[in-house]
Amino acid sequence: MKKHTLLFFAIIFLFALENIQAQYTADTLPLNYKKNIVKWNMTPFLLWSKKNINFSYERVLAPKRSYSVNVGYFELPSTGIYDSLNMKSANKKFGYSVSGDYRFYMNKRNVNPAPDGIYWGVFGSFHHYRFTNDIEVINSPVIEGGLILDGRMNILSLGAELGYQFVIKKRLTIDLIFMGPSLSMYNYKLVLESKLNPGEDVDEEYLQGVQDVLYGLFPGLETLIDKKLIDESGVSTSFGAGFRYMIQVGYRF
Repeated sequence: MKKHTLLFFAIIFLFALENIQAQYTADTLPLNYKKNIVKWNMTPFLLWSKKNINFSYERVLAPKRSYSVNVGYFELPSTGIYDSLNMKSANKKFGYSVSGDYRFYMNKRNVNPAPDGIYWGVFGSFHHYRFTNDIEVINSPVIEGGLILDGRMNILSLGAELGYQFVIKKRLTIDLIFMGPSLSMYNYKLVLESKLNPGEDVDEEYLQGVQDVLYGLFPGLETLIDKKLIDESGVSTSFGAGFRYMIQVGYRF
C-alpha cells in the first residue's frame, strides 16, 4: 500500500507538470540573456555541520521556467550526552545529497522574467549518510563499558515547493525556498555492537536512548517511522511526510 501511495503521488506530480508547462508561452529570451546561476546552498552548513558544502546550478529555459540541480557533501552534527548515554563524535562519517527541481515563475506576480520573483515547482531529493559512533554508558550502577553504533541512512523525497528569488544588480541572487512539503521514504540500517563487560546484555533502555538521539537530530522523525527502528541488527523502511527549506546565494552569468 505504501509503495502504491508513492507511485500515486509521482503520477500526480508528473501530470501537473505537463499541464502547467503547457500554459506558458514559448517566448524566447533576449539575446545575451543571463540564463545561468551558480549558487551556494547555505542551509546544511548553518543547520548541521560546517563541513557541509553544497552547490546548485539553475538554468533558465524560458521567461517563466527553469530547472536546477543541487549536489554536495552531507554530514550530521556530533551529539552529546542523553540521559545515561554519551554519544561521542563519530569515528567515521560520510554522506552526500542530490536534488533537482523544475520551476514555474508566476506570470502575474513577477515583473521581470525568470529567475527573478516568486515561483513554485516540483522537486526530488536523495540523502545518503553513513556513520560509526562510540557510545559510552554513564550514570549506571550496574553496567560499565560502551557500545558501537554503525549506521546507514537514506532519505528519498518527492514534493512541491514555493519560493522567491531576488536578483540584485543583475548578477547576485538570493534564493529562498520557504515551503516544500513532500512524501518521503526513510531507510535505515543500524547495527549496535556491545563493548560492555563480559556477560552483559544490551539493555532495552540503552537501545531506546540511541533511538531518542536520532529523534533529536531529526525533529518530527518520531512520528514518521516505526517505533521499532532500532534493534541489535536491523533495517527499517517507512514512509512519511517531509519538508524542504533552503537559503542559497548565487552568481548569475
